[in-house]
Amino acid sequence: MKILIKNAILLHTDKNKEEIGDLYIEDGYIRGIGKELNLDQNVEIVDGNNKVVVPTLIDMHVHFREPGYEWKETLETGSMAAVAGGFTAVACMPNTNPPIDNKMIVRYIYEKSNVIGLARIYPIGTITKGREGMEISEIGDMFLAGAKAFSDDGKCVLNSEVLRCALEYAKAFDVPIIEHAEDTNLTSGGSMNWGKTAMVLGLKGMPWVAEASIVARDIFLTSLTEGKLHLAHISCWQSVEMIRWGKEKGINVTCDVTPHHLVLTEDYVKESGYDTNTKMNPPLRTKEDQKVLWEALESDIIDVIATDHAPHHIDEKTVDYNLAEFGISGIETAIPLMVTYGFHQRKIPLLKIFKKMSYNPAKILNLPFIPLEEGVPANLTIIDIEAEKEVNKDKLFSKGKNTPFHGWRLKGWPIMTFVEGRLVYREGKIFR
Repeated sequence: MKILIKNAILLHTDKNKEEIGDLYIEDGYIRGIGKELNLDQNVEIVDGNNKVVVPTLIDMHVHFREPGYEWKETLETGSMAAVAGGFTAVACMPNTNPPIDNKMIVRYIYEKSNVIGLARIYPIGTITKGREGMEISEIGDMFLAGAKAFSDDGKCVLNSEVLRCALEYAKAFDVPIIEHAEDTNLTSGGSMNWGKTAMVLGLKGMPWVAEASIVARDIFLTSLTEGKLHLAHISCWQSVEMIRWGKEKGINVTCDVTPHHLVLTEDYVKESGYDTNTKMNPPLRTKEDQKVLWEALESDIIDVIATDHAPHHIDEKTVDYNLAEFGISGIETAIPLMVTYGFHQRKIPLLKIFKKMSYNPAKILNLPFIPLEEGVPANLTIIDIEAEKEVNKDKLFSKGKNTPFHGWRLKGWPIMTFVEGRLVYREGKIFR
């Protein structure tokens, strides 16, 4: 296979460098990068006009549900959704059944990922056994088996002493503790953001302080232990301010935000007619929160854009709003959402957006990063930043059709995904 991408935007996210040029792939390897590359006639030429080439796109927060919840998603369908969404690698969260709290399940994830042969799937192990928040998991064993971080995602570690010990222990392996910041004593039974909108709609609210208070506690504990903390899916301006403070003080804290928290607010719950696909945790917040999240993204207080891809069976969403499961299927719409609302609407540079979806998550999780360089396997995604199409939930590769963006027209879709030299996705088709 010989492919020449002519006059594309090449993003070197590891070097903070952007250039217009040609990129030649032969037999799965990058064989040339430069201007006006001239090759023989047996080469397929891809017009790079309005195309951007990004290396090693990583979604560091997905729920692929296996083992235990295969009716929602499997490692295979999740991996198909990942490459269709443009991602060459993902980190899967451990709220499975049984949870990823031992080395055997970590190894299972790797073995199954290798058999599937699409996106690389890196397991995140639990912080505590059974995600019960009481006793620390065998972090060392799981690390040696390949776990890239530790989290009880979906649950917050409410016991401060347990989290302190976890930060101390994980520090020895230079891996982060990824925290789902939520004081469930304040959010139990809640369905959306606490405030006027929830009151008008007659839904119990989940206040911002439930998130921000845990963010503050965790940053202080990280300062005490000199550990490594990553805060997942932050959603309110108070959390941003605490993270800003932590970074200014030199505390080792990073964070991510989801595309849906950047694009939607609590008002959309009403506008959508109580669509349960607007129910997520943390909940959609206010317009003020959304504004601060965008500003924090632009100022690099926010390090990563991650999807929190949370597929559910239709039966778990076609119920009363209060009874519906939290979460949306987001891995296949993340890139067009960020191109449409980040690049086209807010004029955020493509290099800034995609660094937070490639090099930054690789650095935080110590994952392999394959750059755009001659002589290395093609591990990259080609995105047409002007391609516009309608989101159709029925055409998603994920088993989870629970998207609030069904029917939205978005710009900026992946057209080709290469994983370690293999073309695995091209314009709606998966290749093995």
